[in-house]
Amino acid sequence: MSNDADGIADFLSCLSGLEHKNGLLFEFLSKKTTLQSVKPLLLKIGQDNEKHSKQLQEISEKIGNPKVKTKECKRKLSVVCENTERILKPITEKETISVTELSDYLEILESTGGAAQYLLVQAETFLFMSREISKFYGMSGNEFSEFLNDMVREIEEHILLLEEIKSKIEEHQNKWKKKQPQFKYQTPDAWFMPSHSQKTGHVI
Repeated sequence: MSNDADGIADFLSCLSGLEHKNGLLFEFLSKKTTLQSVKPLLLKIGQDNEKHSKQLQEISEKIGNPKVKTKECKRKLSVVCENTERILKPITEKETISVTELSDYLEILESTGGAAQYLLVQAETFLFMSREISKFYGMSGNEFSEFLNDMVREIEEHILLLEEIKSKIEEHQNKWKKKQPQFKYQTPDAWFMPSHSQKTGHVI
């Protein structure tokens, strides 16, 4: 049973590492975005992710003896981990992040379901496992279930916050478009209308 416990502990520790990176990612986005209205929403997600990271690591150490290797975690978490790291590196090197860049980064995160969706599925899975985990590994079932219920609720909230952030980005972009100067000729055909002299046969 020890090997099974350590296996679950390793996986929880990997999830903890992913949540830590997601926490850094969203805190950097909050700090560097030029769109003021989404800063507190991004920061809320980042702070919750960091809290989840610490809680997952604590539970991992209660269940077994996690010995996590970075490459092994990347293999277990596949594309989700890769996308987080792919975005995190360039963000740390930027002074500011434009609205368009923010939109692009969020689109990359969502291209594979997103880290929030992935962790939501994992948390819901662990809810079903909580009774077995508490039975075999001496944890309080109520303690584990309560944590996972909170995690599921908060990740669901993050998904709604991301939708709100996208709406604010779209609203900002639409306002920006309306402020751009409108030109007289709105269609290509307008440029090829014959002049008055061409219609009358007069030479200019």
